[in-house]
Amino acid sequence: MTTWNEQDPAAIAFLFVACARTADGELVEAELVRIVERVGQWMPGATREQLHEVLERAVALYQGAPDQRAVFSLVEATAARLRDLLVREDRERLVTELIGLAYADGQVDIGETDFVLATARILGVEVALATE
Repeated sequence: MTTWNEQDPAAIAFLFVACARTADGELVEAELVRIVERVGQWMPGATREQLHEVLERAVALYQGAPDQRAVFSLVEATAARLRDLLVREDRERLVTELIGLAYADGQVDIGETDFVLATARILGVEVALATE
């Protein structure tokens, strides 16, 4: 199983991958593009190759989990560690980016909503749901 230290942007990429795959188990092109763009914002000056390497590491960690329970445990541990490392503004930014990723394929399902809300709770970020 792939590992990283707490300073590694692959931890953030892992949350993006887990969010995108929660809905249907796949990463569509729009989601991949969005993830690489967002990770790039966390890694100013990174080359395209470095960004793709980070994404590959995050995907490998996700795929290395034996089942969904293990994925959720990794998500909880990753989000808890990021809560301790990131300042409030960066935690809010991360949740905003997760929300944007949920919309990347043009449709947000309940799994993505639940993922974002659970991750926001772990990160200590309040999220207000829009009512129609």
